[in-house]
Amino acid sequence: YQRRVRGTTHLTMPLIKVFAHRALAKPLIPAADLHKALTSIWKAPQAVLKVLVHRVEDWNEDGADLYIDVRAKAKPERTAAVVDSALVEMGDLFAKHGLTTNIRCELYEPSLQSAKLRTKL
Repeated sequence: YQRRVRGTTHLTMPLIKVFAHRALAKPLIPAADLHKALTSIWKAPQAVLKVLVHRVEDWNEDGADLYIDVRAKAKPERTAAVVDSALVEMGDLFAKHGLTTNIRCELYEPSLQSAKLRTKL
């Protein structure tokens, strides 16, 4: 494991997880298309931002088509206003595809991050 990796771009953050109920009849946006749009919204390099799209069997109903969990490094430029704006842009992105969202964002303290990087076999 690596701890407190500084100056690297191969650790994937922000991490954006999109959850949809398996029974959702609406089509989802492909992860590759989301990745392109979300790197622009979060102003993150393509090698840094990671998008995961999950279909889930069950969840407690909240009226939204998608539950989106964003985890990103707390940085001085990621002010509350900047994050709020990014969340609105994300909501608008999914709304253009007819999808309603419940979006949650958590900023983490970089000194607390640990990551296991891909290793050669």
